[in-house]
Amino acid sequence: MTSISRVRLTGFVVLLAACALVIVAVWFGGREAPSLQQQALDGAPELFVDVQTCPLRGDFLTNGRRLEELGLLRADRYPYSAGDGVRAVQRFGEAEACYRDAGSHGDAARAGRLRTALSARVNTDYAAARLNLVTALDQARWSDALSEIDRLLLLTAHLRRHGYVEWLNEIVGKIAARASTTL
Repeated sequence: MTSISRVRLTGFVVLLAACALVIVAVWFGGREAPSLQQQALDGAPELFVDVQTCPLRGDFLTNGRRLEELGLLRADRYPYSAGDGVRAVQRFGEAEACYRDAGSHGDAARAGRLRTALSARVNTDYAAARLNLVTALDQARWSDALSEIDRLLLLTAHLRRHGYVEWLNEIVGKIAARASTTL
């Protein structure tokens, strides 16, 4: 073999190895990180998945009435504090369980209707906040995005370790920095 054909063979092997490296790099590293908008849409947890039990000892009927009153108080505060709506739904579920344990089916049905109605309202507001966040991120309206993140954090405060909540906590600083530079 002459030195020219040896150089060509070596060059061909190097070219083939370089192509293989590029293909491997594209295959493993070419996946883009999801955008902020995509992360805002994907992976949002459901707010109300737990089956409620009567948390208190003692008279179930008295506990049910007390929990229902707490739920009504929280429900009244919901327009002013998103987290109170979530806590109200939880109290209504607990009251329903206490009433069921006490054998008071009429009271359990009433607490169940209150829970269902408020959870539908809270879930609708939760979906709207997620959509508003995506829109604000898409249009670079950072102060609007920040207010939606705050609302979402209040709604998901009981889900502390969920990936979506952790993601919201991670981006809040970045969005706050962007919002402060656009003022």
